[in-house]
Amino acid sequence: MKRLENLSEKELLEKEDDWWEREDETSLQWINEGVKIFRNLARVEPNEIRFKETLAYLLLIKGEDLKIRQHSYERAIIPFHQVVKIDPINARAYYRLGFLYFYKEEWAKSIDSFQRSLNCYPTHPRNRLEKEQQIKAHYYILKATQIILTENLAQVERIPSDDLELFSEIKSLLKEIKTTAHAEEMPYQMVVDGKEFREISEREYEQLSDPFENKNWIILNQRSLNDATLSFNGREISIPPQVPLLEFLMRNPKGVNSNEIIQRRFRQSRDPNATLRRSISRLRERLEPLVPLNDLIETIDGGYRWNAFYNYRMFKHTRDVSTDLLLD
Repeated sequence: MKRLENLSEKELLEKEDDWWEREDETSLQWINEGVKIFRNLARVEPNEIRFKETLAYLLLIKGEDLKIRQHSYERAIIPFHQVVKIDPINARAYYRLGFLYFYKEEWAKSIDSFQRSLNCYPTHPRNRLEKEQQIKAHYYILKATQIILTENLAQVERIPSDDLELFSEIKSLLKEIKTTAHAEEMPYQMVVDGKEFREISEREYEQLSDPFENKNWIILNQRSLNDATLSFNGREISIPPQVPLLEFLMRNPKGVNSNEIIQRRFRQSRDPNATLRRSISRLRERLEPLVPLNDLIETIDGGYRWNAFYNYRMFKHTRDVSTDLLLD
């Protein structure tokens, strides 16, 4: 059998057709196969934009898969860097890198990546940030800056007072910073019923996220990127890798149009509606043991809606990487 590197463009296009027939974006094997096909197509026909765009799209999915399901943040960074090498103004790839570096607590790299995502002006709309993503990029730039400030403040406070006199201006700056830096830490985010949002303390988190102490509350608890559970009255199920889709539905309790989900995640698919239906079906199967006989995801005219019969809370650590849908 001829290696892909030795195939002609016609033969590679035949491979592509067969590959699309087996479309399964949940399969890393299928993704990796597509990466090889389109990398070679882009090599034999470098002027065909579609080949490079599809290759970049598959690398983005691969990075997400490595991050969420394979639990490998270091490896996930690699395909995103490959995307920006192919497409240096791909804002979404820099955006993803921002989150990965944030999760790895490499604050300066995170800030730089988010700033690059905001400063890119891609020609193709699919590579641009949505307004929601732009706001989140600003949020995480500010959050990383705040963390750097807090860590540096702790280092400066260990310096002997006599040494600070070598540059006395630092004392007035320290006084100014301390007025806000020593407020009660609020390390968790909480969203109630998809509407109310606030940051809460460790103590509040422990109280409000306990499924045994909060009867008749459905609780989505993202303890970390790879440890997300949904609980109800003592029953608990693990959610990854479906958590981005679930979180998106829970954050939009009035319902979500199918086209919005497709544009965020499945727009490159040969049959995006079938891919979406398959993803919803798998998520429903995962949720079914939590509240038997109640379909927690309801099909509505043109889309889907979170159909909880109970109030719900969503928790996430403020240092955790965003899992909001499907930020390719």
